[in-house]
Amino acid sequence: MDWLPTLDRIQAWHWWVLGALLLILEVAAPGIFFVWLALSAFTMGLLVFVLPLPVAVQVLLFALLSVAAVLLGRRYITRLLPDSPEAGRVNRGSSRLVGQTVTVVTPIVNGMGRVRVGDSEWRATGPDTPQGARVVVVAAEGPTLHVREVKGTWT
Repeated sequence: MDWLPTLDRIQAWHWWVLGALLLILEVAAPGIFFVWLALSAFTMGLLVFVLPLPVAVQVLLFALLSVAAVLLGRRYITRLLPDSPEAGRVNRGSSRLVGQTVTVVTPIVNGMGRVRVGDSEWRATGPDTPQGARVVVVAAEGPTLHVREVKGTWT
């Protein structure tokens, strides 16, 4: 078993194999994390290929490179992500309706009524509002929309 690394010798190809395994793990795991560790392992492989470094120094450098790569990678990825208001509402159902103007189909009486959103009706809470009035969705809680009347609209 001469091919197994011992504590006195870790070669460049060991780091490259570790990098490849980390990339495979990245594909299998959700998120973007292991890719930064894989890049650190590949970098260590290149360093060990060029410079004969002691094992302790290799491990320390790998740890430092990994921390730096994760921090820089997260910073880079957050700049690429859209910072639109919609980004925080993905997969949150009714919260995507906040800000939309809708029509009251069942008058809101004593704080409860129904509004039409597209081709469906939703339960609504808010101030008493007559049928046909236009209201804006200010919040959403499950299947219930919290609305307020739109000022200055004609029905």
